[in-house]
Amino acid sequence: MLIPVLVLLFSVSGNAQNAASKQRVVQLSGFVTVGDSLYGIGGVSVYVPGTDRGVQTNQYGFFSLPVLAGDSVTFSALGYKRQYLIIPKTYKSESYSIIMQMQEQPIELAEVRVIPWATERDFKEAVLAVKLPDNGRDDAMRNLDPEMLEELIKATPMDGGGNFRAWNMQQVRHIEQRNMVPTVSPFAILQLINMIKNGDFKKK
Repeated sequence: MLIPVLVLLFSVSGNAQNAASKQRVVQLSGFVTVGDSLYGIGGVSVYVPGTDRGVQTNQYGFFSLPVLAGDSVTFSALGYKRQYLIIPKTYKSESYSIIMQMQEQPIELAEVRVIPWATERDFKEAVLAVKLPDNGRDDAMRNLDPEMLEELIKATPMDGGGNFRAWNMQQVRHIEQRNMVPTVSPFAILQLINMIKNGDFKKK
């Protein structure tokens, strides 16, 4: 009874191997993109479920994988909907090229709150109980001292904007000086008239 069973098992196994050997090997290659764009996706898993055949796309989204005619190929990546491709059993060529368009599928993770206290109330009490050092206030008041700020202003070189403003003020003052109308004191005019009357400008 055992011998016929063994013969039947070997017969079925041999038929399965013959059927697998008759399947045509197809070199599947292609480019995986985001939607209908030309932006390639790296790290996409391209594999035949139930087998050890599978690869991942490179950083530009390209891949190449040997499959068999009739295989169902799965494209999977975190944040994208899973896509499938079936190689026709009657496919006769030795290569199969595709552009697989992946559709985005955002995954919203549950909120995780990490605090070193058991409850939020404990956390608030710990924050309210914190005592800041007094030297911080002293440092702040010392940094705002008017005399120190004036010294810093004198010692700190001007940037591009400061240089432009200084040059602009110089130009304005220069224009004002050129357009300035000289003024004459009325007392000087009276003194000049008296000097003329007295003959101070006559040649000796």
